[in-house]
Amino acid sequence: MLTATATVGDLVIQVGDKGELESTESVQVMCEVEGGGKLVTILPEGKLVKKGEVVARFDTDTLLKAINEQEVKWEQAETKAKGARSELEVQRNKAESEIAKADLALTLARLDRDAYEQGEFQVELDKRKGTLELGKKELKEAEDNLEFTRGMVKKGFAQLEQIRVTELTFEGKKYAVQQQEADLKVFQRFAKLRKETELKAKAKDAERELERTRKSQEAATDKAESEASATRKTADLEKKQLERLKGQLEKCEVKAPGDGIVIYFKRQWDESARIRPGATVFFQQPIFTLPDLNQMKVKLKVHESVVKKVKVGQPATLKADALANRVLHGKVLSVAALAQGDDWRGGGVKEYETAVSVDDLPLDAGLRPGMSAEVKILVKVVPNALTVPVQAVTEVGGKHVCYVVAGGKVDRREVTVGEGNDQVIQVVDGLAEGDRVALDARTRAAAELGTTDPAKAKAGDAPSQSPAGPAGSSQ
Repeated sequence: MLTATATVGDLVIQVGDKGELESTESVQVMCEVEGGGKLVTILPEGKLVKKGEVVARFDTDTLLKAINEQEVKWEQAETKAKGARSELEVQRNKAESEIAKADLALTLARLDRDAYEQGEFQVELDKRKGTLELGKKELKEAEDNLEFTRGMVKKGFAQLEQIRVTELTFEGKKYAVQQQEADLKVFQRFAKLRKETELKAKAKDAERELERTRKSQEAATDKAESEASATRKTADLEKKQLERLKGQLEKCEVKAPGDGIVIYFKRQWDESARIRPGATVFFQQPIFTLPDLNQMKVKLKVHESVVKKVKVGQPATLKADALANRVLHGKVLSVAALAQGDDWRGGGVKEYETAVSVDDLPLDAGLRPGMSAEVKILVKVVPNALTVPVQAVTEVGGKHVCYVVAGGKVDRREVTVGEGNDQVIQVVDGLAEGDRVALDARTRAAAELGTTDPAKAKAGDAPSQSPAGPAGSSQ
């Protein structure tokens, strides 16, 4: 019979598993060529590079062709913009000239109106009145001359024919005066009103013409300004596009943003996406990273059954496969809030990605990202705990039992268990220090239940202490 003794001591509870080294500080370089491109040359993975060193080059033939075509577009747009600017200047000068002409026509029309109303009419009126007065005087003289001639004929000093001549002269002067009087009346009653109406209408029409000219020229100027602005913006856009393409040409040389070791981006499930010469890389696709080898951490996956025990800041020990028999130390940096999505191979197991720092990293150890390391996270220490091996405890009827060996007899005893790890389990009640227990508790329980299948008797490690699944050895 294999037995063990219940002992008292510190119970160390650890959670751990295999993890993978990666840099705490790393710079990721992505493809900045819009539309992506084909890699022509790349440096070998793992090569140490200096800041500014060219790591990869993209094919530039397509981009150079696009730059040449864009230069033509920009030059054409620039020519149109200059032409539209000249047309705008011509239109502005034309608008000033046309508006000045219309304004002058309005000024002259108003001057004609005011001149007639304030001077020309009175001058013409006075002239006509003067002509009438002169005609009346001449008529009076002709009348007096006619009377004088008649007297002279009666006296026999003049011939009768002279009366006929003076009568004709008198009649002519009389007719002239009548015409002048009629003309004066017409001028005073109708000519003034007609002329004033005509001049006012011309002045008003000149006003409307000035307004039409202003609006039409403003519209033409606005149109020219709009065309000049549009062509200028088009030219600027074409220039920006040209500058953007030239900038893309510079990005066809992928340079190291700092010193480091080149590690190319990989998709484990997609070999075609591997970074290599001839591969097509998409815009914003990661190309490589430059990890800082002086600052490392380990990423591991913690099973869902024990992840609740892991907290940020807990101490941890690490053993890198590349450093045999060298124990490194660190602490928990982060614990994922969400489980990683299990794939078809995961069998429904949920695991949480956890990062652990490497605080005493030897700089000369040559550790690199991707190397394996065994991690053990110290989640709890139970002082003065009474413990027995996990094989000594099993579950029968929902209760935990041990088989105590004393005086050549084996007695089943109910116990209360507490914390545990993958080797020992704490017994809170039911055992004392020094008690010897059988290490085949499950087999004995199965025999008592009348079965030879030990699997029908549950092991003593409580479900909370041993995860079901591939991570069962993590405690």
